[in-house]
Amino acid sequence: YTTFRTYWMRNDCAGSWQARRDLLERFFEPVQEELDRQEEAQFRAVLVEGVSPHSSMGWPRVDEELNELRRRFRTASTTQDYRDVGNRSVAVLEALSRTVYDPRVHLREGEIEPTVDKTKQRLGRYVEDSLGGRDHETIRGVANKVIELSHSVKHSSAPTRRDAGIAADSVVMLANLLRRVDQDF
Repeated sequence: YTTFRTYWMRNDCAGSWQARRDLLERFFEPVQEELDRQEEAQFRAVLVEGVSPHSSMGWPRVDEELNELRRRFRTASTTQDYRDVGNRSVAVLEALSRTVYDPRVHLREGEIEPTVDKTKQRLGRYVEDSLGGRDHETIRGVANKVIELSHSVKHSSAPTRRDAGIAADSVVMLANLLRRVDQDF
């Protein structure tokens, strides 16, 4: 008690609870602000989740790449990191390409099988064959735009956290969308 009393007296807080509160606030407010900032940063570090109750896609390569994309986004803090989130987004697209594209089903007569990195062709053909017709034109367009967006972040000279997050969220959404294509309700 004597130590606190001496401390309060030295800092003009003797006999005044408000002065003591002000002194404590001066010491602890910066700490609280930093904790709030870190909590907000952690909130922003989370990518979108699908509405499916399953914790994984059920496609091992895709799940592995999605996990790596999430990990990379969580730790990204520089322009180079954000560009790498674009790289990880493209890696998810390539894993999707390997998983859903079947040349026996999706390759037309006289065509040469596109390489795995030709995600726009391969995923486009998968969506076209799985969801044909005018009713699903929009979904095909979404797939193309997600692919373009991911590549734009990967090749950007100065991507931001927002750019990387939008690209990553879009890829997660596309993976969930393509997973749902296989389901009959």
